[in-house]
Amino acid sequence: MPRTRTSSVPAQRCATGSPAAGCPSWLAEDDLEVYAGEFERTGMTGALNRYRNMDRDWEDLAGFNGAPIKQPSLFIGGSLDASTTWMADAIDAYPAALPGLVSSHLLDGCGHWIQQERPDEVNQLLTDWLTALPAVGPSGRRVR
Repeated sequence: MPRTRTSSVPAQRCATGSPAAGCPSWLAEDDLEVYAGEFERTGMTGALNRYRNMDRDWEDLAGFNGAPIKQPSLFIGGSLDASTTWMADAIDAYPAALPGLVSSHLLDGCGHWIQQERPDEVNQLLTDWLTALPAVGPSGRRVR
């Protein structure tokens, strides 16, 4: 399985990514104003509900605990994303947990919002992965 991994340290991002430094190049000031305006209007409830539901996720998925995910899959992460560091053991276990993993990529110098930070690169990885998948019909038979 092809795998790209870099040695960048997420702490570097924390040291330089403070709000005082301004918006990163991939986030326009106008876009930030829209997001900030929505949070001012609606509060943080919507953003936090994802995290409030995590216990229910564990309960709902308990029957699948330890079961490998066999569907074809692709992992794309950012080398500067703190969750990439926190989840390093899980990422290293992907070959066993995700036997259908086709490829894994850590984008050097990229943070958590990979699709905003590197849209062309992420789109190319997704397109290449999707194009390489075998086409199968509802019966499970290959159609290409």
